[in-house]
Amino acid sequence: MAAGPALLYWFPDEAGPATAGRSRTPYLGHQVLARRGSAIHVLMIEDDAAIAEMYRLQLEHDGYTVTVATTGELGFSTLSGSTPNIVLLDLLLPDQSGFEVLASLNARLPNHPPVVILSNYGEPSMIDKGRALGAVEYLVKSRVTPAEISGQIPVWVERGRRGRQES
Repeated sequence: MAAGPALLYWFPDEAGPATAGRSRTPYLGHQVLARRGSAIHVLMIEDDAAIAEMYRLQLEHDGYTVTVATTGELGFSTLSGSTPNIVLLDLLLPDQSGFEVLASLNARLPNHPPVVILSNYGEPSMIDKGRALGAVEYLVKSRVTPAEISGQIPVWVERGRRGRQES
């Protein structure tokens, strides 16, 4: 069975040959490397399984290592057990808000990786609060694609690395 047009974008390898007139997600064909030479490790704290899977598939396709945590506490456990290069953080989580997670990160792990908030909420006051808590970016999910996020991750990782050096 052939994949539908939407799958050509999200699952480029599953759709067979490119369809004329349709753009496909670029495949980098290699791992996206952190400064130390290993693949960039992305921690996504997201409780919606469908959204997490959509992002995970795109990011792994583009060469990142991805870990998904479905609660804020699982995110902390992951951070203490490994060293992700960046955190993608949802605001609406079952155990605490993303703002609470970010405030706790600041208190418990002062040298934590850069955090990008990915939320359905785009109110200016929420964006201001996220940035005031130290998020390197605040994005509204409906306004960005996983491919756009994937392309910006190296920039955010570098921005976070530079920020830690200046502290």
